[in-house]
Amino acid sequence: MSTEITREIFIEASPETVYPYLTEQDKASQWFGTITEMEGRPGGRFRVGAHEDLMVTGEFVETVPNRKVVFTWGGIEGLAGGESTVEITLRATDGGTHLTLRHYDLPNEKAAENFGQGWVVHAFPLLKLVAEGGSTEERCFRRVPTPRNPSGNGQVA
Repeated sequence: MSTEITREIFIEASPETVYPYLTEQDKASQWFGTITEMEGRPGGRFRVGAHEDLMVTGEFVETVPNRKVVFTWGGIEGLAGGESTVEITLRATDGGTHLTLRHYDLPNEKAAENFGQGWVVHAFPLLKLVAEGGSTEERCFRRVPTPRNPSGNGQVA
């Protein structure tokens, strides 16, 4: 059974400003995280993550400059690389861009709930901030220090 989610956000920037933050490595890395590969064209691949255990992988399926980006998505939350699909549409509105994200081919309701929260709580605020001209040290996917044993002996807890 396939499950999908749809989420929306308004960004106070033009689609011409927002689009590169979805397709260009230098701009996407300002909000998304450590990107080791990104080629924002149909057939181009991307890899983003903090480490090999938290690495999102996918392939761009469709890119319509300043209007639409479709890519496969996987590698986390039990999804194989490229197992689900993300479709983002950008629509110019007075004063900015209406962004609609549709994430589909998710394996179950739990995955849909988790990804729905992730897009709204983590990704959208960071994308909005940088596309509107701000900056932040936060990223959706960032390196997290390995927890150490409180005894101080250097062993992983």
